[in-house]
Amino acid sequence: MFTDKKDSNSISGKYQGPGNFPQLDRFLLWSPFNVRKETMESNKEKRKSILVVDDELSILKLLSFILSADYELIIKKSGIEAIDWLEEGNDPDLIISDLMMPYFDGSTLIRNLKISGFYRNTPVILLSGTEDLAEKVKEMPFQIEGYMEKPFNPASLKSQISQLIH
Repeated sequence: MFTDKKDSNSISGKYQGPGNFPQLDRFLLWSPFNVRKETMESNKEKRKSILVVDDELSILKLLSFILSADYELIIKKSGIEAIDWLEEGNDPDLIISDLMMPYFDGSTLIRNLKISGFYRNTPVILLSGTEDLAEKVKEMPFQIEGYMEKPFNPASLKSQISQLIH
């Protein structure tokens, strides 16, 4: 029965390439392997995400080295890139931003995010190499959850992050 190529009732008579067996296609899409994979992915604990915004490559590399094992890092080199990424609907658990960047500095970035209703409660850690960072943070018209002067202690930064998002 299956060897007759002219028989319209045989498999070989109806089959002419992928997609011609809708029953088989549905079976393959619903296979237990696909269900198992989806279930396994949904059971994984989602890692917390951190948006890192800094224009210094050395700081980005350092932050990536010390944080990427524990967190999902999204790295942007300017406030403009960060805003573009956030406007795509992304929602990080924490934002680490340099204070002094060209064109769109950290203060402007964070002010815009805190004014917006959507990112108002997203914790922020500011990094800066400027002196009197504590005074500058106090003078800001919005709340900053943490700040560190560059160069910073990686263990202290990890501790601050852990307190803010765990």
